[in-house]
Amino acid sequence: MRSIKTIQSITQIGGHKTITAFLLAMETLIFLLVFKNVITGELTIFVIIAVTAGYVLGYLIGSYIEDKMALGKVIVTIKIAKEKSEKLSKVLRNNGFIFIQSKRFYSHKGKLRKIHQGIIYRRELPKIKEITKGFNIVASVESLKDTFGKKIISSKDYLDKI
Repeated sequence: MRSIKTIQSITQIGGHKTITAFLLAMETLIFLLVFKNVITGELTIFVIIAVTAGYVLGYLIGSYIEDKMALGKVIVTIKIAKEKSEKLSKVLRNNGFIFIQSKRFYSHKGKLRKIHQGIIYRRELPKIKEITKGFNIVASVESLKDTFGKKIISSKDYLDKI
């Protein structure tokens, strides 16, 4: 169920409503077939351990599938100390990423920070993590899909058009 739920989330983010609905139906069917005995039958420690282990294993398999699929684009927001901002920008550019820098400085725990934002393919996240490992940053990642009828493009798509 957890594996199906993970794939369902990926297809939902990607805007594939039919596939998402089919996966939801599969998840519901599995719930009804498998867990009806847990609800109506005798609840033993073995059943509790088996259900818990099944959920954990499903989560791990789903995470593996999600990592292998790595579909879609994400927006990465990086906050970094003002003094290190240019160095980070240079490292990102040298590795083929286009990130927009804020013109203003923001305060984070009393220290001035600059914000860098970029849209990348989800499968490029490990590369971003690796090249920013040496920096003291605060970062966040959000999934994206097309919005308002306009296609959002990544750095690679943009560079390929030039």
